[in-house]
Amino acid sequence: MPNRADRSRFPFPPYEQLLPSSLQLRLVLPFVALFGIVLLVLTLALGQRANDIYIERLSEDMEIEARTVADVYVLARDQSDGEIELAEIISMLPDQNDRRITLIDGNGVVLADTDVDALERLENHAGREEIQTAVSGGTGVATRTSASVGERFLYVAVPLEDGSGTVLRIAVPLTDVDAVVDDVQRYLVVAALVALALAVALAVFIGFRLAEPLEGLRSHAQRVADGDLDAQVAPSPTREIDAVGSAFNMMTARLRQSLDDLATTSIRLEAVLGGLDDGVVLTDDHGNVLRMNEAAERMLVIRENAAKGQPFLHAVRDHELDALLQAALQGRQRQPEAVEHGLHRRTLLSSASAVDGQAERLGLVVLRDITELRRLEGVRRDFVANVSHELRTPLTSIRAMVETIESGAVDDPEMTQDFMRRVIGEVDRLTALVEDLLDLARLEAGRSPLRLDNVRADDLVRVASERLRAQVERARLELRYRLPADLPDVLVDRRQIEQVVVNLVHNAIKFTPPGGSVTLAAHQQGDRVIVEVADTGVGIAEEELPRLFERFYKSDKARRSEGTGLGLAITKHIMQVHGGDVTVESRPGEGARFRFSLVVASSDDAVLLRAKSSGSVRSATSTTRRSTIGDSGRSSPTLTS
Repeated sequence: MPNRADRSRFPFPPYEQLLPSSLQLRLVLPFVALFGIVLLVLTLALGQRANDIYIERLSEDMEIEARTVADVYVLARDQSDGEIELAEIISMLPDQNDRRITLIDGNGVVLADTDVDALERLENHAGREEIQTAVSGGTGVATRTSASVGERFLYVAVPLEDGSGTVLRIAVPLTDVDAVVDDVQRYLVVAALVALALAVALAVFIGFRLAEPLEGLRSHAQRVADGDLDAQVAPSPTREIDAVGSAFNMMTARLRQSLDDLATTSIRLEAVLGGLDDGVVLTDDHGNVLRMNEAAERMLVIRENAAKGQPFLHAVRDHELDALLQAALQGRQRQPEAVEHGLHRRTLLSSASAVDGQAERLGLVVLRDITELRRLEGVRRDFVANVSHELRTPLTSIRAMVETIESGAVDDPEMTQDFMRRVIGEVDRLTALVEDLLDLARLEAGRSPLRLDNVRADDLVRVASERLRAQVERARLELRYRLPADLPDVLVDRRQIEQVVVNLVHNAIKFTPPGGSVTLAAHQQGDRVIVEVADTGVGIAEEELPRLFERFYKSDKARRSEGTGLGLAITKHIMQVHGGDVTVESRPGEGARFRFSLVVASSDDAVLLRAKSSGSVRSATSTTRRSTIGDSGRSSPTLTS
């Protein structure tokens, strides 16, 4: 930072050199303009004052004359019994040739006039200012241009002392007064021009002395404004200017440091906002959007560029969110609220607060998408309810049969044996439920390692489905195959994929009436073998399709079908562990068609599948679980077993 010791580095600029600049003009012109305005006002004021003084003195003289003429007229009229004319009275007075004397009654009618013989042509004078004053008993004085003569006159009117309300008015032209005032104003204008010229010379000199160092400051300020924060002001021999230059250099250094700190803070803030999963919207105190992060853009379905500068209500198109912000800006703190937003009714946990700074007041809106959390809470509640139901039903049956045996049925061996068989059946059902729950838990937790082998696709599907041949025949259904012999080998955990086939065929058997058929087909599609299980059953309603893969969900509302309700949930997880998925197409009364894909053993996907299974089954499954949770709202529909 430069200081007074650094003067040797900067040569002093020559003060004798006159360089015109806009800064100098800005210093000189206001002074000259102000001085000129003062002189102009002073000239006009003095001229007007001179005019007022002359007219005031002339008015006093004319008032005396008017009262003298009025007294003489009244006296002469009384002595002549009213037969004397005004003109005769005037002729007896000295020096009255430039005066116009008019006699006017109380109603404004002209009775006599020294300049006009045809009195009937004269208009009524009742509205004249001086006449109104004189009629009321005072002395009326007015200045105006005569309509008949076209010159400016001074009018003085006084009432006659006879009590008749008659007024005598004397009018004198102001030509001489105007000439004198014009001469005075000319002298004032000349004096003002001389003074203005001297003021301009003085202002130019002072402006030059001040503008030269200030121009240097301006030049350096422009360099700083252009981004050159290394600009330094040279020391000045003038103490005040030198102090300003030193302060400027200190300001530049601090500004440079502040900008560096601001840039660092901005980078950190952008990193924090960009990495937040919560949406953040910043507004001014009027509710106009200033900033929003990427999470807020996703939640509100609007780009920051489109929302910036817009009212918050227009940007989010949600009155509940806007009400939260307005309450915060008005100082009314409200608890965070869950707001259903947008066409897809995303649930946003929203809060708003006001941030008071030194120079402004900002609104801060924080949004958290809890749609998935709400869905998972619902899944958890449904899971608890379903498990409770599935456990309560067999336990209730067991209790009822045991109580029956205890109450005396033990004496009937045949009935006791039947009840015991039923108890064993319910126990088996509980055991199957627990095993399915354990299987599902192991799959979700990644604790079910894959034992991958190269298996013939057609053999895999056929062997698995033949395990249910007896059930197919009991249901009076037909089991059909469309399995080409040239299907490639697939890389699978045979036990798990057989469970998938069994679950799908078992579902088809349950929901296909007697006389129908269950068809298993397969074909190669790129690096995958697509397996289909189709039936001619009752079909599935469209509104039920999105929930088919949920645990314990059953498409028959009475829940009278056999099974635990976990079969298709297990099927979905098995397929995801194998890098595939399971989908369904169905319409009521037209049966259902389930599809799942298997990796061809010789494909690149098989290499990746082996690497995942041998490297870390838990890691691969955890990834699958995350994708399952993220896609659960739009995953392929499932049907429970």
